[in-house]
Amino acid sequence: MRTKSIVYYLAIGLLIMGIFMEEAEARRKILRGRKTITRHYYRGTAIPAWAIVLVAGIGMLIVGGVLYALLKKFLIDVADSNDARAYQPAMQDEV
Repeated sequence: MRTKSIVYYLAIGLLIMGIFMEEAEARRKILRGRKTITRHYYRGTAIPAWAIVLVAGIGMLIVGGVLYALLKKFLIDVADSNDARAYQPAMQDEV
């Protein structure tokens, strides 16, 4: 069961890395007699740029939400649970 989950996460990671890989451009010189011919090969990314931006934006929102939840749980809620307050408001009805 654990091997299956490791392979699953590895496949997801490789897919994400493949999405963000840059486009490849290659040049090849072909010798034909006395002339040298240069050919260009272009390979675009597998998905369009707008999809990469969308996936990156959603990922940032998810990471931000998780970070917010962790900070709220471990920092803010812990500080609110302490009843010993350092600040004591002044009395309003002093004569």
